[in-house]
Amino acid sequence: MAMELTTRFRSFHRLFQKPLGIVSYQRCSHTVPKENPNPDLLNSFNQDIKAGGVVPVFRRALLFPSRVAVQDEQGSYTYAGLYQAANELSQDIAAQLLGEKERTISYMCGNNASHIIVQWAIWMTGNIAVPLTPIHPPDMLKYFISDSDSSLIICTQEHEDLLRPIVQEFSKPLLVSNRVKNDKEDIPDSWKPEAGLSEAGPNNRWYGGKDAMLIYTSGTTSKPKGVVWTHSMLSTQIAALHTAWQYSAHDVVLHTLPLHHIHGQLNSLNASLAAGAKVRMLASFASHAVWAQLVGAAEARVSVFHGVPAMYARLAADHANMFTDDKTKEYVRSTLSKMRLMCAGSAPLPETLFNKWEEISGIRLLERYGMSEVGMALSNPYRPAGARAVGRVGAPLPGVAARIALAAGARLEPLLTVDCDVPDTQINLDRLGFTKNTPEENNWKPAKVTVHKESENGVYEGELLLKGPNVFTRYWNRAPSLTSSDFTEDGWFRTGDIASYSEGSFRIMGRSSVDIIKTSGYKVSALQVESAILEHPNIADAAVLGIEDENYGEIIASVVVTKDKKEITLKELREVAGKKLAPYQLPRTLLVVETMPRNVMGKLDKKEIKRLFGKQLVYKKS
Repeated sequence: MAMELTTRFRSFHRLFQKPLGIVSYQRCSHTVPKENPNPDLLNSFNQDIKAGGVVPVFRRALLFPSRVAVQDEQGSYTYAGLYQAANELSQDIAAQLLGEKERTISYMCGNNASHIIVQWAIWMTGNIAVPLTPIHPPDMLKYFISDSDSSLIICTQEHEDLLRPIVQEFSKPLLVSNRVKNDKEDIPDSWKPEAGLSEAGPNNRWYGGKDAMLIYTSGTTSKPKGVVWTHSMLSTQIAALHTAWQYSAHDVVLHTLPLHHIHGQLNSLNASLAAGAKVRMLASFASHAVWAQLVGAAEARVSVFHGVPAMYARLAADHANMFTDDKTKEYVRSTLSKMRLMCAGSAPLPETLFNKWEEISGIRLLERYGMSEVGMALSNPYRPAGARAVGRVGAPLPGVAARIALAAGARLEPLLTVDCDVPDTQINLDRLGFTKNTPEENNWKPAKVTVHKESENGVYEGELLLKGPNVFTRYWNRAPSLTSSDFTEDGWFRTGDIASYSEGSFRIMGRSSVDIIKTSGYKVSALQVESAILEHPNIADAAVLGIEDENYGEIIASVVVTKDKKEITLKELREVAGKKLAPYQLPRTLLVVETMPRNVMGKLDKKEIKRLFGKQLVYKKS
């Protein structure tokens, strides 16, 4: 019998009884930040960066401690408040691990300040953060905890019932926070701004060579793999986004994305906090709640929003129902048009949706390309907005080199390489808007294009390869291999996507494997879904396909052959598969057939299956 391994947070409980440094939404503003970061501290940070170190996101909070960092359903939290709470929690973590560093720690929190506090506390102890999500079933959570070899699991109280049986099975220690509401108006005595903030964690030069977090892939070709994000890689990505998209301390960023996904971790959260911005966090994406934030009466309006096409499709659909008269529509449009940036990614953006959103908001969505292994790699221009092209994902972000290559026997032959200079990772007050109302203009310089093999029509098409300090170099718990299909011999990462390049920008054409489906911003392995479907006792054969859909990019469609011609419904299929899969991995359509074509090797011929049955698999929302 497993011993009881649950430990309640001491300081975390107390600090979460009341938000720290309470500031109402109405008192936030877009004026120049009143506090100027300590020049000696700033100089020290930049000297460490020059010497090869990294200033972790949590340590940047020391530059703007009294600013509001996060607003969630509980209230508002200053950077100092988050830092203090994380510092106290880090002492519990260090005690649990007997001071060991570079260990993996899995954690599950809501999309709120608790996630940041736990992540910062893990980093303060010199350990590696592994974010989990409750939308994954227990079997998947067991795999992530086991594969990452996590030494400790942390969660907030609402997730304890889900994680307790798992950690007991593995005999792992579990730290649980009792985050409760408290109507008292006092701020905990443990936080006294005049006392300053104590230094937490190893020095900046130590972080320069260490791992920060694992982001698990969706298992598109095999089981999910943990992408190793180093502090250096994260810092370079943040600098690239600050340079290209002009994050600043003036920003109010609306965050509704899942935090086990790099889109939410990087674009909405860490890049924003590293700039001294305010992050307004919703527990999850809900269209009406997002509309309330976008056009509500708060003085400090949202200036940045990151979403996937499915989110914009839902917002556009609800716009027609919520705002019926012309006067209200014009108010909505004039309000949204003042937003600085609205990004779309993680799935193809349909042209009809691009145009519809511009009609609704006056904003041309900025489409970009990224993935767990590379963060953000390609992007349409921030300015001028008119140069953003629908159906294209732009040019390499700072620090990224992108290559188009074609298979030539056993090797890949490069056709064209486009690379952009590495961004300046030093902390710049002008760039962050601390010294003037308008942040410094970006210095995202044009990329350098090298043609390896001339194209007659100026279009280069082939497999997309990526390289640079922004790009990962290894998966967790997997030994490097010279025969790996993930990298070329000279270190280029093979994305598995087919792309074309012309007229200065890239277009993603599709996957090099029919077994990779992009739906609602997630990459889903058809093989993984098929495996779960085949566990149904009445299923004899199954093929999972990606069918194009305007709202979701692609929907997951299933074609099955049943045993003894038994009947089966989509609901029954989803109930069985849902025991092994996350909701976004479940089929949305089902077609039962008598037989499916196979090739000479006995494998299902998915191209032929799609040709025969594709029209019958289109998703029709009821």
